[in-house]
Amino acid sequence: MLSCSQCSVAVCRLKDRPVPRATQFPSLRPQSMGLERLPPAKSRYAASSTAVASSTATAEQVTEQDFTWKGSDSFSELGDRKDQTPLPLPHLSESKRVVLVRHGQSTWNAEGRIQGSTDFAELTQKGRAQADTTRVTLIDDKFDMLIHSPLARAAQTAEIVWGDRTGPVHVLPSLREIDLYSFQGLLKHHGKEQYGEQFRMWQKQAAEFEIDGRPPVRELWFRASLAWQQILGDQSGNRNTLLVAHNAVNQALVATAIGLPPTYFRRLLQNNGATTVLDFQPTKDGPPRVNLDRLNQTPGPPFIPDEAGKGVSARIIFVQHGATLSSEDNLLMGTRDEVPSTLGEMQTNKAAELLMDLKVQTVLTSPLKRAQATAKVISRVQSLAGFTEPKVQVLDELTNRGMGEWEGRHALEAKGQDLGKGAEPLSQVWQRAENCWQHVVQAIQEEGEGPRNVVVVGHSILTAAMLGHCLGLGQESMSLFKADCGGVTVVEFPREVTPEAGVVQCINYTAHLGRWSVPITNDDMDSVCGIEGCF
Repeated sequence: MLSCSQCSVAVCRLKDRPVPRATQFPSLRPQSMGLERLPPAKSRYAASSTAVASSTATAEQVTEQDFTWKGSDSFSELGDRKDQTPLPLPHLSESKRVVLVRHGQSTWNAEGRIQGSTDFAELTQKGRAQADTTRVTLIDDKFDMLIHSPLARAAQTAEIVWGDRTGPVHVLPSLREIDLYSFQGLLKHHGKEQYGEQFRMWQKQAAEFEIDGRPPVRELWFRASLAWQQILGDQSGNRNTLLVAHNAVNQALVATAIGLPPTYFRRLLQNNGATTVLDFQPTKDGPPRVNLDRLNQTPGPPFIPDEAGKGVSARIIFVQHGATLSSEDNLLMGTRDEVPSTLGEMQTNKAAELLMDLKVQTVLTSPLKRAQATAKVISRVQSLAGFTEPKVQVLDELTNRGMGEWEGRHALEAKGQDLGKGAEPLSQVWQRAENCWQHVVQAIQEEGEGPRNVVVVGHSILTAAMLGHCLGLGQESMSLFKADCGGVTVVEFPREVTPEAGVVQCINYTAHLGRWSVPITNDDMDSVCGIEGCF
């Protein structure tokens, strides 16, 4: 049972009995959020669970002067707004999986208005559709518990995604969106005009940004660590948890789970309706071991086509090779050379089709057959989209880690084992990955101006290590990230293309695989597999 005794991480039990239907999901009354709403805009969130949300505060009805930060709000009494070092994750006695979902598009998202922890916005029609797409994506997945933010846009999304599941439903106030104080209610372009340098800090150096004497991002990181104490501290046997919240707080939850400081704000994206999956495995004495199974699996494609004018300078699209007969049997492949199986060919075709909306200039591939076969299909399918067929370049350093005597053995046999003699040292893999990362970035730079897209086809351990180099992490980060066969990981460069400027759009995106994708929740939580092995 989740405790309600600590106000800083309070959990409010919505119902003592299961929720049999979405229409019986309890609605939440909004908080005042410390913002005074002035006439004539008086309406608040009061939509029923079956009503289509409509804007209660459109740009025509509301100006920035309609909102005034009063120095406190109904969340102030929680005492969770602290500029302190995040708490470590609590010790676990059993494995847990937490599936994060960001709410669908809200009325204020659509207007370009800064929401923060206000509760004036509802889901738009598009937002409800995004939530429903996420519901369908998760329809076969089993969850023991639902936890969501107290804000209406998250509560509405939670209702849709949870559907007719039964089980405990909780509201966790620490899951509210980032507290932005006087910025809340501003249209973004007005924020730039009115706050000048402060707004630039918010956009460019968010971890150092302060407003009203408060550092919102640093406070958020501490608050996310408080939320983890409740989410993971539950001792009632709930192992698969669905959690519905917001963009910034979901970023903070991911970052604090894998040990990243506030300077990583906006480096791990969370789109409307997107799903992120974290696995937590108990250790003997300390905090749990964490694996980011996937990040930002959006209701639509994991990127906006270049012609849509998003303004991304370049992308690196990592594609995990299609499955082989050995990988289907969960055997450690290492440098064993196999072509994709029938399943692998289907996964490869799905990945190639996903990339048809992007003009790919170069495809880099591991020398192993399963990777080369995947790369060649991606290249050929580009011509079907009306693009010039990109060149395929073999990069020897992209080859998989050699497993020595463990190659061909079942992955679970390697659980917790030192691969020992004959296996390539992880330090050598890490160095190889750095060379590959530099090579890939250089390949983008050599493509000149305009939207540039480079595809890298390889293996999970190299993708994980290159993500680590992209984010400026250490060798130990290789165990944080996962890549399933046919999965796609996207790193974008919004402006300059340098090794340290990448923003992670998604990790291990598999929605395009449909029925051939790996389920988000597993029946066996004790066999979570990471980089070419399990822990």
